[in-house]
Amino acid sequence: MEANSLNGISISAIVIRADGEGCRGKVTSISEDPVAKGDEKGITVGVHWDNGTFSYFTPEALKLAVKK
Repeated sequence: MEANSLNGISISAIVIRADGEGCRGKVTSISEDPVAKGDEKGITVGVHWDNGTFSYFTPEALKLAVKK
């Protein structure tokens, strides 16, 4: 897993969606998972959101939140 492919995201980082909509969340997992073609692997980031939900995103779909 390449660090530069994570856009600075790490475990326990506070993130928001890259489009800026929605609540803030805390990164709880980062994993490499198989993708549909060949032996390639994609990176998924698990996020526990402030509203209590949990979801997975690609690193490109998230950005680090500005500290308040």
